Amino acid sequence: MSDVTENLNTKDQPILSIGVSDFKELASGNFILIDKTLLIKEIMHDGAGVILISRPRRFGKTLNLSMLYYFLQNHLNEEENIFDNLNISEHKDFCAEHQNQYPVIFISFKDIKADNFNKALKDIAALFSELYENHSYLLDGNLLKSHEKTKFLNILNETSDQTKIENAIKQLSKFLFKKFGKNPIILIDEYDTPIQQSYLKNYYEDMIELMRGIFGAGLKDNKHLKKAVVTGITRIAQESLFSGVNNFEAYSLLSEKYGQYFGFTEEEVVKLKNDIGTAGENVSMSDIKDWYNGYKIGRHVLYNPWSIISCFRRNGTLAPYWLNTSSNGLISLLLSQAKIEVKHQFEKLLQGQEVEQQLLENLVFPDIKRKTGALWSLLLHAGYLNVLSTRREEHLFMAKIAIPNKEVRFVYDEIIEQWFSDTVSLESYISLTDSLSKGNLDLFKRRLSEYLVESGSYFDFNTNTPEAIFHVFVLGLIVGLKKDYIIDSNQESGYGRLDVMLLPKNKENQGILLEFKTSETVDGLVTKAQEALDQIKDKKYFSVFKQHEVGKVLAIGLAFC
Repeated sequence: MSDVTENLNTKDQPILSIGVSDFKELASGNFILIDKTLLIKEIMHDGAGVILISRPRRFGKTLNLSMLYYFLQNHLNEEENIFDNLNISEHKDFCAEHQNQYPVIFISFKDIKADNFNKALKDIAALFSELYENHSYLLDGNLLKSHEKTKFLNILNETSDQTKIENAIKQLSKFLFKKFGKNPIILIDEYDTPIQQSYLKNYYEDMIELMRGIFGAGLKDNKHLKKAVVTGITRIAQESLFSGVNNFEAYSLLSEKYGQYFGFTEEEVVKLKNDIGTAGENVSMSDIKDWYNGYKIGRHVLYNPWSIISCFRRNGTLAPYWLNTSSNGLISLLLSQAKIEVKHQFEKLLQGQEVEQQLLENLVFPDIKRKTGALWSLLLHAGYLNVLSTRREEHLFMAKIAIPNKEVRFVYDEIIEQWFSDTVSLESYISLTDSLSKGNLDLFKRRLSEYLVESGSYFDFNTNTPEAIFHVFVLGLIVGLKKDYIIDSNQESGYGRLDVMLLPKNKENQGILLEFKTSETVDGLVTKAQEALDQIKDKKYFSVFKQHEVGKVLAIGLAFC
C-alpha cells in the first residue's frame, strides 16, 4: 500500500498516488509522505531478536519493511540520504549508529498463492533465486569457497531440493557475515500468505512443514542473525511455526506496541485531508469515521490507509475500496462451514450489535473448524472485526467484538450474497430480489421456498433459536438490494423493534417491512404470518418510514415451520 499523496505543485488539486510500496520511490519523489520513520528506532531498541507484527492487508506492512530496508542496509554505492528531514533524522546519535550499517535480507512471500504444494515449492525456489541474485556480488573473488559457491549457484539456478531451500536464508546470512563482518538483519514480509493459501487449497501439512523448516533454520538455528522483523496478517502459534525460536515477541491487533505505525491515526487523516485541498473538503470527518474507522489497538484508533487514500483520490467519494483489494475466499469458506451458534452471533454483528467471544492469542489453522475462538481470532487479525474491550476469565481470553465500519459490512454483505448466488442460478437470485422490490409476493414466496430447500449447507434451522437463524438467512438474501435500499435490522420504530427494514434511497419508491414468526406446525403458518402483520400495525413500525418521508410501505409477515 502507499501512504502518500502526489504533489504536482500546480494550481490543480493534488493527485493521490496508490499502490506504491517502495519507500525509496516515495521518499525521493515529489510526494507528501505520512512519516512513520520513528518505527525504525523502536524496532532497533526492541529487546526481542525476532519480532512478528501482524496487521490486516493494506495496512502498510510492506512499506514499513521497505523503509527499514533502506535505512539499515549497508549500501554498496553512495546514494542520497532519503531520510533527511524525516522524523528519524532528528535522532543524530541513533542514525550514526544504525543507518546503513547492516547487511539486510529482505524477502516477501506475498505472491506465493499456488493451487498445490509442488507449484508452491517451485515458486518459493524462484523467490529465493531472485533473493540470491540480488546478492550475486558474493560470488566475486575468493570470498566463498568452491563448495559454498556451488551451494549459492544451486539456489540461484533453482536446482536445490527442499532441504536446501529450507536452509537458503540461513546460508545467505552466513555468506553476508563473511562479506561484511556483521550479522545481517532479516526482513520477511507476508510470511503467512503461503500458509493461508495452502489451507484453502488443502495442502496445509506440507506447507507448514516447509515454512517451519525455513523459519527454523533462518530464525532459530542461525548464529548469523542480528535481528528479524516478520510481518503478516495472522499470528500463527509459535509452536506451529516458530518452535524453539529464542527471544521471540509477537505484536498483533491485541498489542498496543507499534499500534500507531500501521494504519492512519486520526491526526494523520485530518492533516492529509487538509493538505490535499478540494478532495478533502468534499467529505466530512464524520463520514470518514463511519466508513473507515474503528480499528482499536490499545489507545490508538486507526483508519484503513488504502481506503482513505482511495477515497481522497476520488474527490471524497465513499465506497468499499478495501473490498476489492484481495479475495475473501478463505473468510467466506470458513463462515459458510461455521457452527450454527457462530452464525447466530454473526447475525447479531450484522445488526450492528457487539458480542462477547473467546479469542485465541495464537492461531493454528486446523483449529478453526474445531474451536470457535480460532475463527473469531482469524476474523479479527484479518481486519473483519474490531475489539472493543477484553478481560480474562480464568484461562480464557474474552473480548467484546463488533464490525468496525461500513466498509467491512460491505465485505460481509458480498460474502453472504455469494453464498446464495452459488446455491441457485444468478437469474433466480435476481428474480427473488426483483420480486420483493416490485411487490410480486407470489413469485417472492416461491423463490424464497427454493432457497430454503437449497441452502441447507449454509444455514441450520434445527436449532433452539430458529427465528434468529431465519432472520439472518433472509437478511443475507436481500443484500442484493443494497444499491436501492438502506437495509437495517432490529431498528427501533414506534413501540418496538422491527425485524428488517428496507428504506428506499428514492423516496418515491415504496419501503418494505419484514417481520418474522415461526410455527410449530404447517397448519399454523397462516395464523403466524397474520400475527406478524398485526404486530407491525399494533407497534406502529410504519413510523420510521414517515420520519424519512416515505409515503408507501409494503408490510410482509413471514412465517415458517
